[in-house]
Amino acid sequence: MKGIKHYVLTLLVVPLAYILLRLLCGSVRLRVEGAEHEEELDRNGKPAIACCWHGRVLFIPFYYSLVRRKSRIMDALTSMSEDGEFVAGVAGLFGFGIVRGSTYKNSRSALRTLARSVTQGRWPGIIADGSRGPALVAQPGAMMLSKLTGAPVIPVTVSFDRYWTLKSWDRMIIPKPFARGLVIHGAPILFPAGGGRAELDAGLEELNRALARITHRADAAFTAP
Repeated sequence: MKGIKHYVLTLLVVPLAYILLRLLCGSVRLRVEGAEHEEELDRNGKPAIACCWHGRVLFIPFYYSLVRRKSRIMDALTSMSEDGEFVAGVAGLFGFGIVRGSTYKNSRSALRTLARSVTQGRWPGIIADGSRGPALVAQPGAMMLSKLTGAPVIPVTVSFDRYWTLKSWDRMIIPKPFARGLVIHGAPILFPAGGGRAELDAGLEELNRALARITHRADAAFTAP
């Protein structure tokens, strides 16, 4: 039964979800702020770690693969769960390399794999609050990877003028067709060389503040009078 479920997921559900997401996200009338933070790193040939909240992640694979259209190669960290398998399949169709793992399972191996990716010039994508939450509370993964590699963390968020909100732990938002959207990139956050636990905690707090700030700004762009 598990084998049948896997084939249905791989051969039917994932490709259909990819097509629907590509059509839906492609209908969004998008503008972008703060892209210069990533563009400067691109010009200098330096990879970074893209990081967003779980509830805002749905649009991100489309954005990086079909809107940004950069020559950089990106890897996505997805959990070991069945949901993670679905996400991995869809992200893979958007052109992402896939690394399986999370804060709760296979974390050290996943971090080592992502660290190797960074040394090869690839850009990892990590969900800040992980696969289980709590929502809007950054987990250590992104900052630990910054410590291992010296690559900065780039906070990224998105909002829309019209969207559906799922009744899930992360309150994930899905843009409605032909919505207006705004992606905001925050300034790079770098783990200081030789830093320890105190620097890790400070980096997590800075990442929390940065994601909260840019997400509030993105939401306010459509709600402010």
